[in-house]
Amino acid sequence: MLSCSWGENTLYSKQPNSLFQARGPLSALVLIFLCLHGNEAQGGAFFIPQQSISGMGRSFAGGAAMAGDASTVFTNPAGMTELSGAEIVAGFTLFSPNLRFSDNGSSANTIGSGGVPVTYTGGNGGNPFDPQGLPNLYIAYPMMDDRLWVGLGVSTPFGLAQEYENGWFGRYDSLKSELRVFNIGPSVAFALDDHVSVSAGLDIQYAKAELTNAVPDILRAGGPTAGSDGLSKLEGSDWSMGFNVGLLVKPLPSTRIGAHFRSGFSHDLDGSNTVSGLGGALAAANGRLDGMTKLELPDIVSLGIAHEVTSGLTLLADFQWFHWSRFEEIRLRFDDGSPDQVIPANYENCYAVSVGLEYEALDNLTLRGGFRYDQTPTVDQFRQTSVADADSYAVSVGASYTVLDGVTIDLAYYYAWWEDIAIDVNRNFQFGPGVRGNVNVKGTGTSRSNIFGLSLRYQF
Repeated sequence: MLSCSWGENTLYSKQPNSLFQARGPLSALVLIFLCLHGNEAQGGAFFIPQQSISGMGRSFAGGAAMAGDASTVFTNPAGMTELSGAEIVAGFTLFSPNLRFSDNGSSANTIGSGGVPVTYTGGNGGNPFDPQGLPNLYIAYPMMDDRLWVGLGVSTPFGLAQEYENGWFGRYDSLKSELRVFNIGPSVAFALDDHVSVSAGLDIQYAKAELTNAVPDILRAGGPTAGSDGLSKLEGSDWSMGFNVGLLVKPLPSTRIGAHFRSGFSHDLDGSNTVSGLGGALAAANGRLDGMTKLELPDIVSLGIAHEVTSGLTLLADFQWFHWSRFEEIRLRFDDGSPDQVIPANYENCYAVSVGLEYEALDNLTLRGGFRYDQTPTVDQFRQTSVADADSYAVSVGASYTVLDGVTIDLAYYYAWWEDIAIDVNRNFQFGPGVRGNVNVKGTGTSRSNIFGLSLRYQF
């Protein structure tokens, strides 16, 4: 089977009864996990902050402090002590992203091209995103005269699902990339007094992913074509556990200050790489290889403030810090006992800042709006077509309307846009000693996303 990698990380190892062995594609699975950009998301690489519809309406400003409904179970469970009674919130978010790439001179340097870079044909890939929906559910329940609260949240805090058109110019980097991380979060909160509340919770996560990319026929005279390509398919999954703690302080009756820490995760991904479709002398590279590696997700620190400046008008702000620097490398371990393979990642820590407001226009109607800025953790030399990341911005509006006693509908609209996305990544493909080729995928992308949210809140 073949080996694929980025930059100078060309990998090769012999396998009994096979001329070739694939190592790089399994590495790619984890690198994509950690670089996938949530064009359906926004915040710290592929973190999805759209876990609260009311929070989305204010661009998540004051998320750690507002405690407006049971979705505080996700943003800061300590806020449960500020709720008026038991609540269930069921939400649904519809993402409609648009990502477009243009080719800036991608080239292939292969045996078939005579060892010199040549351009190869390929389309622009189209918009790799279809409209996608994500649900969430939160329950908050009081005990001990409302001093002790228990909560449960079911959410999808990380994820992506994209698929480019076959034969596009970036196909040797990515075709299909799909990641889903499901989180089950039980938590408890306790009011120490009328001014201070604390919380603690568990986060039980299931991660599942699939990645495909084209494999070039490096022996084809004149360079590779879509018709002569093979296909690499990668799959992996794992359960893991983390924790979160929160603090909510009310220094004044009109002011809430919140802090929340969510621990990072280490997913031990059991996965497989299947290569198919290669013909001729490269047909021996077809097959499957199993292995394991770690998916490191960042610690997240959130600080928020909510201040009621006049009756019914609340101003909010939020700061989030993502500890992405913990992800320094990908270390692969193979089932056949071969030596570990290491690929550097060199992510950088990043942050997000939000400001927003809420206005109680009527007794049963609340309006809100906000602005958010997200810094990307990715670095230029590792950015890929499935990374598709850059610093981003968003504006949002939202409303809550109480239709019946104890029944409230929340609506939100969130529009996000990214700075120009520059791609200049090298993919090395090695099929054995001296049998190697390189593809330089070079392009520029533009990205926008329309996001709609709806939730139903029931107080009992």
